[in-house]
Amino acid sequence: MESVAADAAGPARELEVDSSDAVRLILQFLRENRLFAAMRALQEESQVSLNAVESVDSLASDISHGRWDRVLQQTKALECSAAAMMDLYELVALDMMEAQERDVALELLRGTPAMAAMKQTQPERYLRLEKVAQRAIFDPAEAYAGSSKQKRRDDVAQLFRTEVSTVEPSRLLVLLGQALKWQQLQVGEGGMEGAELKVMRFNVCGCGC
Repeated sequence: MESVAADAAGPARELEVDSSDAVRLILQFLRENRLFAAMRALQEESQVSLNAVESVDSLASDISHGRWDRVLQQTKALECSAAAMMDLYELVALDMMEAQERDVALELLRGTPAMAAMKQTQPERYLRLEKVAQRAIFDPAEAYAGSSKQKRRDDVAQLFRTEVSTVEPSRLLVLLGQALKWQQLQVGEGGMEGAELKVMRFNVCGCGC
């Protein structure tokens, strides 16, 4: 995407802001305010994704400890690789099977995009999960194919560390606040005392030009 030039200190100096970064700021704002439909629409139209969370360490820890409600809440807004999402949803489904939540496990297997992708691209792996879900007794050795639950969790946690980055929360609001502070300093603190700074400044015609 193109860069947006911002006048930082008069006509002699400009800062280049990549428009993709501007889109990511808006995406983060939409996600933090739970405007997921708007976020998905913007990602689709702009072809820019926000593969970032407030803390990659926290996400990895949640995966390693099987805190799936928190993990899925964060990852549903990410654009990670199909392999990473298949590995993640496989772990969640296996945990549900072990907890005798067979209906939940089958819903994950048959009703999520990650598992649909697995069924299409890795049918043998998918069918093995279906068979495990139908067993009356959960067998960890069969479920984790000779590995262990914790080893698989740690492997997936490490995988997400390579695909997701950390970004400080509320970056759009922070940057707007910094811009208003700079504006206040440029105008002069004495002249702005008691005045309310506006993010959008309109002239008489009301068009903002």
